[in-house]
Amino acid sequence: MVKLWHLDRSPFGWKVRLVLAEKSVPHRLVIPDNKSEDPAFAKLNPFRLTPVLELEDGRTIYESTVINEYLEEAYPDPPMLPKDAWERARVRMIEDTADQYLYAAAREFRNARFEYTPPFLVRKRADAVDHKALEASRVKLHEHLSRLESELAGRTYFGGAMFSLADAALAPLLTAGLRLLDVLPDARYPLIAAWSARIVERGSYIASAPKEPLRIRE
Repeated sequence: MVKLWHLDRSPFGWKVRLVLAEKSVPHRLVIPDNKSEDPAFAKLNPFRLTPVLELEDGRTIYESTVINEYLEEAYPDPPMLPKDAWERARVRMIEDTADQYLYAAAREFRNARFEYTPPFLVRKRADAVDHKALEASRVKLHEHLSRLESELAGRTYFGGAMFSLADAALAPLLTAGLRLLDVLPDARYPLIAAWSARIVERGSYIASAPKEPLRIRE
């Protein structure tokens, strides 16, 4: 049985748990005790980050996108990438840009208003809010959301008719993270709202969701 080293509230851990659940891959979840200092964990991932997928023979795979690509190849049923080469590239572009840019903008937006003290976001005093960073990141977020809204035009999922690796990558942020930050729902994005309603009803989503989600503490 494969082992997933993860953190419960990490959107990247959640992204991998979603794919494991979607593909019904038997697995064991492990939360590292001290990934920053434990030399044993450094052997799993020299960058000391989660998630890490540990195979039955002890080999490891890290970086959530790479892990999910491996799962797609090793457990091809149900498929989570389209057959058409361009469509596969389109799904990969959505996932990659979400990881690189959308999540970065969301972190900037969050950090401008809150201190991160898991499992809470603690709201900063009004005079401590970085309004310049807040507004700049808000603009970036809505640019990304507008683009994602257009990707859903005529499609049930970002993968078209299929729940894809891009859908798994975006689910934590669009259904939870940006809702917590009051960015979503937004009337400008009805397709994202309809997509989110479908996503949260999937068995894989329910099974993989954090046991103790992030909350706001005033």
